[in-house]
Amino acid sequence: MMNTDESQKKAILLDLSEKELAQGVAKNLMPFLKQQFNDFITEFYQDKDVPISLEDAANYLGVGRTTFSKIINRGDIEFTSLNPDNPKSKKLILRSDLLAYMEKNRTKTIEQIKREYNGEK
Repeated sequence: MMNTDESQKKAILLDLSEKELAQGVAKNLMPFLKQQFNDFITEFYQDKDVPISLEDAANYLGVGRTTFSKIINRGDIEFTSLNPDNPKSKKLILRSDLLAYMEKNRTKTIEQIKREYNGEK
């Protein structure tokens, strides 16, 4: 037998439109997702000397493995090869090196360009 709270929840759920249900889920899910994202960013920046795989680094930059391999092979990002004699061996990238590359290649906003042009910081 259902208690009163359970029957009320089910009755309320049945009275919601799809849009209302989606909005309710989004409202409750958004703070959770924001916290997960913030935790990820905090962990990523705190563990700067932790090596990550080529695939993880490519995913973080939002590029494919082939594109990321080209960046690595040009020498734009430092890496450690697990077998230096084999160019196809697994490579590890320090997060600090990935962050340095990202900062160096960061796209400036129009506002940043205007401030630099006007001699502002």
